[in-house]
This record gives sequence, C-alpha cells and structure tokens, in this order.
Amino acid sequence: MKQLPPDTPEQSLITQYKGPRLVVKAYAGTGKTTTLVKYAHNNLDSRILYLAYNRAIRDEAREKFPANVDCKTSHQLAYATIGRGYQHKLSGNLRLTDIAQAVNTKNWTFAKDILDTLNAFMCSADMRILYTHFARADTGKVLTSKQERYQIQVVEGAELIWKRMTNVQDPFPTVHDCYLKQYQLGMPNLSRRYTTILFDEAQDANPVTSSIVLQQNCKVILVGDRHQQIYRFRGANNALDSKELMNADQLYLTHSFRFGPNVSLVANALLELKGETRPVVGRGPADGV
Repeated sequence: MKQLPPDTPEQSLITQYKGPRLVVKAYAGTGKTTTLVKYAHNNLDSRILYLAYNRAIRDEAREKFPANVDCKTSHQLAYATIGRGYQHKLSGNLRLTDIAQAVNTKNWTFAKDILDTLNAFMCSADMRILYTHFARADTGKVLTSKQERYQIQVVEGAELIWKRMTNVQDPFPTVHDCYLKQYQLGMPNLSRRYTTILFDEAQDANPVTSSIVLQQNCKVILVGDRHQQIYRFRGANNALDSKELMNADQLYLTHSFRFGPNVSLVANALLELKGETRPVVGRGPADGV
C-alpha cells in the first residue's frame, strides 16, 4: 500500500470521527478522497460502503480503499437486487416512438411531456408520480380547464408507461433509472450489510440516491462541495443541505493542495461573492495570477 501523508488537523477530526452522521464540506483539492481512505484504514473492523457517483470514480476508488470497503455505484446496488430481473428488456433510453405507440398518440409534444415527467419522477425521492413532475408545469399559475386536463393526461400517461416498464413480463423496454427508483421505493436496509456508508460527491447526488442513503440507520458520512455542483441539469440536488441532516455534525476541509496563496486570494474573492464565509487556504506550491 502507498504510504499516506500525515493528517492535517482538519483531516484528523474526520478520520477519527466516531459519531452517527457527519457532513464534510470540502473545497477543491483538499484531499477528500484521501481523507475517506484514511478513515477506512482507521476502521478496518467496520464493514464500509463507499458510494460513488459513477463507474469511473468507483473504479478509481477500488484501487485506493482497503479490503473492508465495498466501492459501488447506486445503480450497481440496485441491479443486484432488482435490475437483474429486467436484463432482457433493459435499454439505454426510452424512445419517443415507443411512448407514442403505448399511449396511442401522434402528438410528439405529448409523448415528450410524458417522458420528461417520468424521468423527473425516477430522479426524485417521491413515492409516486405527481403533477409537479410535469416539467412544463407552472406551479405559480392558475390553470385553465384545458391546461388542467392536459396535465392530468400527461401524468396518467406517465403512470401507464411506469406500470409497463416495471412489469417483467411486459415487452415494453425499461431503463437503468427505473430499477434504481424501484430499489429506493422498496426501502432497502443497507444497515444489515454495512456499519458505515461513505457518500462521496454528495453535492451532485440525485434525490433518489440521497433518499436511499439518508434512510439508513448505520453511520453515514457525506462529503462534497456545493461550489462544484455540475449535474443539476440531470436532476442533481445538493444532499449536503438535506433537511434530514439538520442535526448532523459538520466538519470542513479548507486547505487546498492544488494551488498556492495567490490563487486562493482570487478564489476567496469569488467565494465571498457567493456568500461563503469560510475561506479556502492555498497550501500548494508558490503560484502567480
């Protein structure tokens, strides 16, 4: 194993953490993954799940973490339990032509609204399809009777497609987000297998994955940086600010090894404009702007 550098005072508070729920707000280049690896080495008697945002991050993590850590994506967890049963009808994406044929329409806008509503539901933490999942809904506007009827038709269309997607015997195709959503709705108990969950890049988690993590009874450590949120267009929602974490402990990683003091001056000016009160400290090599 590669020799890990000694802890900074900030890292030490995290690697020695013993409480039930922890939110770590970490700036860019502050060694968050290294800190989680150190935590795992300090808790070799624990069964730990490292939940990665995507396969590339998972594969990289497998090379770093000790043997007591399972590195998985949320889809990988769900596939083992539910997704495997849909292998014969799994598709990368739902096609508008399939949806239009299923609801017997030639109105492509209607088919697209059904698809968008369904995708919004599958990314959400909600237990059923709601009118708020209709992407073009204006919640602050009083609807005409025609608009209200259309919205009802869209939601009913989405419910029909969902029913067909989740039916193993129905040849209508399904997608990976479908079995992940079913996994979340089934309220999986990961505490039976793991004593700790490490949830990395939590600022880019979609609500369905956050719901799976935050409903667990085991120890949960979330790490991320709201200033690096880049997947909001995919339905990502910053899990670090979830209401379920109001009483969680909070720690910070503010010492960045990616840049020096001059870049940090510029970074802090930008962070201040965003309302950030905790500065980033440039601990990298001497730099210039």
